[in-house]
Amino acid sequence: MIDTIKFYIPIKDFTIIEKIRGNLTRFKKDDLKTGKVEFEFYTANVKLGSYNRTVMVRVNNNPQGLFIEFSVPKYAKGNNVEMIYPHDLISIMEKFQKELCEFLSYFDLPDFSEWIIYRLDVCYNWIFENKEETISIMNFIQRIDYPRKKKYIYDTSVMHKGSAYTVKFYIKGEEFRKNDFKKVDPDKSLELLSWANRIVRFEVNLKRRYLDDFLGLKNTYVRDIANDEIILGMLKHYLDKTFFYINTKTMTNSEITQILLKNFSKAKATRLFQFYKGFYFDPETKNLYLQGGLNPSTIYRHKKDLKNVGIGFSGVDSPTGKGILEQLVIPSENSKFDLLIDYSKLQV
Repeated sequence: MIDTIKFYIPIKDFTIIEKIRGNLTRFKKDDLKTGKVEFEFYTANVKLGSYNRTVMVRVNNNPQGLFIEFSVPKYAKGNNVEMIYPHDLISIMEKFQKELCEFLSYFDLPDFSEWIIYRLDVCYNWIFENKEETISIMNFIQRIDYPRKKKYIYDTSVMHKGSAYTVKFYIKGEEFRKNDFKKVDPDKSLELLSWANRIVRFEVNLKRRYLDDFLGLKNTYVRDIANDEIILGMLKHYLDKTFFYINTKTMTNSEITQILLKNFSKAKATRLFQFYKGFYFDPETKNLYLQGGLNPSTIYRHKKDLKNVGIGFSGVDSPTGKGILEQLVIPSENSKFDLLIDYSKLQV
């Protein structure tokens, strides 16, 4: 449930900053007209841990200190197809800090409990029967709009991007094949890919200020997120926002028309049914609505009316007999953290 974390380590002593810089590469840009320095920083992508996974290290002057960014499951397990329990984060960070200090040749860094979190990616895996089912599920999810977010649709994913946080859904197999398949032990890569092809991943990327506001904190530290229930609650919050206007029950068209006719006049029931079919099942009609075919306030009212009378999706049922949205829940019986029996052998 924990993936990438970005930490800021405050360091007040500039002599320490200078010492750490010696292990990093300098990047600098000068203004060609004035000769003044536009920006300057020191950074390195280093390999840490038993699996030699990449950790970004960067020294900044403002704010003065060290920035660290890495994928926790890649560091701890060698891959991020599997998930990390938040309650394991403390022990992982104890080991990480020791290795980071060894790389920097400096052993008096502030304890990781004092590192401020500047970015947090949380995620959840739903595991389905086969790759074909994940594609069907993904096609369905791509129809959904997230409130007040700009949507980007790709072949096997959808992203709802915002300035404070971003929500993503994607088939893990394609992402793993592209980014990490060749970075893990060949004896395990095919097994991981087999699992990844069956996974639909839900991911939320939270920037510092929004994370702090969500948790009601001035600064967020490891102790604040090393709790399974807190992270599950966070994931559930954003998943509920994604499906806010949709009943989780899968319905037939006949059931939908009966509900609409029972609650509205024939004319309004017809308008709502036409909107429902066009907005959620016909991309061309939906684009027409969004480009001015319907007033935004009308779209909002139609979606609200459908929600208020409990209209669900006329979607494709899975082999389990459950509707799609009935399976996309948190926590879920279709989720699993440790996919490999012995992931300690995944060393590169």
